[in-house]
Order: sequence, then C-alpha cells, then structure tokens
Amino acid sequence: MIKSRQSVYLPLVEALANRVQKKVLDVGCGRAEWLELLGERGVPAEGLDLNDDFVADGKRAGLNVFSADAMQYLGAQPDQSYGLISAFHVVEHLGFENLLLFLREAYRVVDDGGAILLETPNPANLLVGACNFYLDPTHERPIPSILLSFAAEFSGFEQVVIVPVNRGFLQNNLELMPTELSGASVINRVVSSLDQNFMQAPDYAIIAFKKAGNELVEVANSLVSDSPLPISAKEAEDVNALLERVIEAEAERATLRADATSARVQLHDTLERMDETQVRLGEAHGRLEVLQARLLDAQEAASNSKQMQRAQELEAQLQAAHARAAAAEDLANRSQQHVIALLSSSSWRLSSPIRVVGKAVRKAGGAPGAAKRTARLGLLHAVAYVRCRPALKQRIANLLARFPRVRARLVRYAGFDAVQGVVSGAPLPAVESVGRLTARGRSIYHDLISAKNGDTQ
Repeated sequence: MIKSRQSVYLPLVEALANRVQKKVLDVGCGRAEWLELLGERGVPAEGLDLNDDFVADGKRAGLNVFSADAMQYLGAQPDQSYGLISAFHVVEHLGFENLLLFLREAYRVVDDGGAILLETPNPANLLVGACNFYLDPTHERPIPSILLSFAAEFSGFEQVVIVPVNRGFLQNNLELMPTELSGASVINRVVSSLDQNFMQAPDYAIIAFKKAGNELVEVANSLVSDSPLPISAKEAEDVNALLERVIEAEAERATLRADATSARVQLHDTLERMDETQVRLGEAHGRLEVLQARLLDAQEAASNSKQMQRAQELEAQLQAAHARAAAAEDLANRSQQHVIALLSSSSWRLSSPIRVVGKAVRKAGGAPGAAKRTARLGLLHAVAYVRCRPALKQRIANLLARFPRVRARLVRYAGFDAVQGVVSGAPLPAVESVGRLTARGRSIYHDLISAKNGDTQ
C-alpha cells in the first residue's frame, strides 16, 4: 500500500535522475518501500534511519541503508552531493527550529539542479489535524502546507510546489444534488464544505527546487490533480423521470385540447345538419298539407271513373309524401341521438373546464381581477375532478408534498377548504401543551387559532 501511494512521485524522480546524475538520499527510510521503488526503476538511492531493525531488514533486502542521525549525516556531506533528498513523514517529528536547520543543510547538500521532496500529514483535513495526527506520540505538531512551503523558501529554495496526495484512498461517499432540484444550491454548499474540510487529502508533499526556472517544475505541477464531487446519479435519474412526467402531462393536455376542439367542430356541424333537416321536414309537412287538400277536392269532385283514378293517384302521392316525412323524422332523430352521444362523451366532459374557463373569460371581459377569478374557477374545477379519483388524488398529494412552495400557492389561490384532502397531506398533530412552548411559540399558536376562527366565520 505504501509503495502504491509513493509511486505518484516517480515521474518527477525519473525525470530528475536523467538530468542530474547523482544519487537520491531518503531520510528516515523506515521499511524502505521508497528505496525499493527507486531500485526497481534503476534510480541509484540510499537511505538512513535511526531504527536498527529497519536498517537490518533493508540490508538483508540488498538495499543501501545505514543507521545515522539525519542532521549529523547531512552536516558531514559535501556541497551539492545529492540530486534529490526525500523525507516521508519525518518533518512533523522535528519541531520548527530543527526543521529550519534540516532545510538549510538540505539546501546546501542538494545539487543546484535538484530538489527536495517532503511528505507530511495534512492538517487541512480536520480529522487528520484534530485526531489522527496525535495517534503517534512522537509527532510534535501539524505543519500547514503554507508554513512548510514558506520555511523551504526561507531556507533558500527558490520555487516550491505543493502536492496534495492520498485523497483517492479515502472512503468519500459525498455527492452533489442536481441543480434542477429545489434547494440544491444550499445543500451543495454544505456538502462542498464537508468535502473541503473533512475529505481533504490526508497528506501533502512540498517539492522545493533549489533554483527557479527548473524545467522539472512542470512535472511537479502535473502531479497536482483535482477530484471534484460527482453528481448523484439517483437524484439525477429522479429529476429526469419527473421532467418526463411533466412532458407527458403537457402532451396529454394538448391532446385533450385538440379533442375538445374537434368535438366543438363536430357539434357545430351536427347542429347545422339538424337545422337543415328541420327545414326540410317543414317543407315536407307543407307539401303534405297541399296534397291532402288537393285529395279532398278531388274526392269531392270525383263523379266518374276518371276522377276516381285521379283521386287514387293523389292518394299514392300522399302516401309517398308520408314516407318522405317519416324518413325526414328518422334523420332528425338520428341527428339528435348523435348530439346526445357527443354531449355524453369523455372528450366533452374533459373539455368542460376549458369551456367554463373560456365562457367565464368572455363574460368577464376586461373587468379588474377577471383573470385571477377565472384562474381560481379553473383550479376549483380541477380540484373537484381530482377529489373524485382517489388514486390520482394520492399521487398528486405525494408529489406536492415534495414541493411545499407549490402546495402553499395552491392553497392561497383556491382556499384551504377547497383543496383540503388534495394538497394538505396528513393532518397536523394537536398541540399537547401550549404552556411548554416558548413565548414566541405561544404567540404564533394564538395567532394561528385566531386566523382559523376568523376563516371559519
């Protein structure tokens, strides 16, 4: 695990080894994982440690390690004798005065084209700075990254890069909410604050270059990576599903409007055909009366066979006229049944709120407040429609429970009595004891009781 964490620095060390043909010195090498990594890549390195067991294990592994005090060893080395000096979780044990002495000696011993690499716990992570750091009783105090960077510059190093590390090993399950959700911006600020404080990288390193303008500064900067919080996939899926339902509802409403328009056109055509049929029926009755009068005249005047034959012809014409009148009456009855079926259809009932709203708008005209009264009338019709359908009422109540502002606006426009049971949700529990409330709570409670009594009256 340690080798996996330290491998993040290998691009810098390999590039430095190609430019500066000098060894790496690892101060406080411990179990020598860093020396093993460097050896696997052919980078010459040696390490020192005060723990004799660690030194013995390193030698048995064939590594160049020895027991020595860091300050004494560095003080005995000639100038510019190493290409890189590294120290993993060492500087927090030194104390600030000894840290400055260590940095000055490291500055003298490292090559002009080289650098130092110092990794230490990151106190910007509150859990590390307030708790985990003190699990090691030999730790002096946490060192903020800005302070360690300043100490390196104060000791002569001309350019410093701060690299947060090991954040990927944290169990960070924080996620941001989709911005489309109500209140997401406030919640995301809280989540980001938790991430920035509790979930900061648990460690950091400074890479201090002895001289400014070193081409390896770009390599050091490439080691710094951001890890932004992801958007919650489940919340995003819920938002998308809600948007799809809204789109489907809009499409259904457009279909109902089209059906209502078509129904109105069909009704208009049917009424016109009924008017034409009634006119034809009146004309047929008129012709029938004329024929009946002519038949009577013919019967009275018939005195011979020729007149009787004429009377028979007139009687046949009368029967034909009766047949046409019966056909006209049958057509009128069928038209009337068509109108009754149209008025009883689902499209006609569903479009009733639209016709009522349109009629109210035409009647109200430009009167002040007409639009608001018309909107409230439509809303009351919609509430009455929902109340008759328990399943639909429960779905709408559950949906509005997630959007309290929309629910409050519906109550304000339609009135509490009108929408009670649709948007109000479960009844509020009764106050057990007003005396246990604060003074401000009692005042609010009495105001609510007064408002309720006034609304009831």
